[in-house]
Amino acid sequence: MHILLPGPTPVPQPVERAMLTAMSDHRGSLFERVRQSVLNQLQTLFKTPGPEYVAVIPSSGTGGLEAVVQNLFNPGDRVLVVETGLFGRRFGEVAEAQGLSVDHMEVSWGAAFSPDEVLSRVESTSYRGILVTHNETSTGVLNPVVELARQLEKDDNRPLFVVDSISGVPSIPLQVGNGIDAIIAASQKGFMCPPGLALLAFSPRGRESILETRTGRSYFDLQPYLRGQFPYTPATSLWYGLDAALRMLDEEGAQERLNRHVLLRNVVRAFAAAGGLVCLVNEAVASPTVTALGLPPSLNPHQLRQRLEQRGLQIGGALGPWRDTAIRIGHVGAVDLGDLWAGLGLLASELPNPHAALAAALDVAATHTAKGA
Repeated sequence: MHILLPGPTPVPQPVERAMLTAMSDHRGSLFERVRQSVLNQLQTLFKTPGPEYVAVIPSSGTGGLEAVVQNLFNPGDRVLVVETGLFGRRFGEVAEAQGLSVDHMEVSWGAAFSPDEVLSRVESTSYRGILVTHNETSTGVLNPVVELARQLEKDDNRPLFVVDSISGVPSIPLQVGNGIDAIIAASQKGFMCPPGLALLAFSPRGRESILETRTGRSYFDLQPYLRGQFPYTPATSLWYGLDAALRMLDEEGAQERLNRHVLLRNVVRAFAAAGGLVCLVNEAVASPTVTALGLPPSLNPHQLRQRLEQRGLQIGGALGPWRDTAIRIGHVGAVDLGDLWAGLGLLASELPNPHAALAAALDVAATHTAKGA
């Protein structure tokens, strides 16, 4: 089965093998080596001052959002949530469920937020936090998080800046500090592991802001994790897998990894434009990890996905207002040109202009190869 999903993503064999490691006491010396290795590697990846600024909790990415909200904010705190799609909206829903006073800044589907508009809202209203999505999985938009962070950093009294990068990091480099106080990631996308781990990183300012006590917080109290403890049984097999995945990511390198994802995005966009599909996001803000494509009226996205799955290809369905008119192609994690080409070959046979689609995709890949040579 070929997997071109926004997540979960393919799991490489070294990661699968690592997860078969025999069980051991998660508080014993054998597992301690894995714990230290994972946290040290995450420290390097997120550029935190030390491993005590990173927490790995047994949870989905949404659990990671809830954990950060519970640890940085009290009920009644006013926050600004910037919504550029379904998952930005979910961040706001999580904050509201935890009793925060939420102001919503809604951006049109397929568009990125404007840092100037966010700053204007912050200047006119006193906020305890700003919650944004780095890479909006539902639309395939890459938001200008780093640009906004640089502007916010100039203000010593700025709100806490919290970033959902679940479909961004590590495929798209992002680090704490320089205006970013907390990053939420998850195991099942660019980290090339199965679902089940939320990865949280804090800047010194973010870590200092973690609440010692908080009404309604229990399972997601991060204080023990940041002291290097396991308050509850961790997902031990996933830790072994994450350790192996982080080593693979380090071997590839951050810039090389970003370049690979950008190339995959460019191949998909060329394939789609020539094949009779519509790229729903402007190239300037197009995500390197997921692409949303509008279909012609002759193609029903739900039936298309069913036919492709029967032939050995899984792609993502669209969400929100695009649900019945579009699809999403994931090109994230352990996906290379060969994997992408195999999947696009199956998809091409369903398109109005299959030969043109494949020729355009091949041209982009060949041009990249020639430049690399």
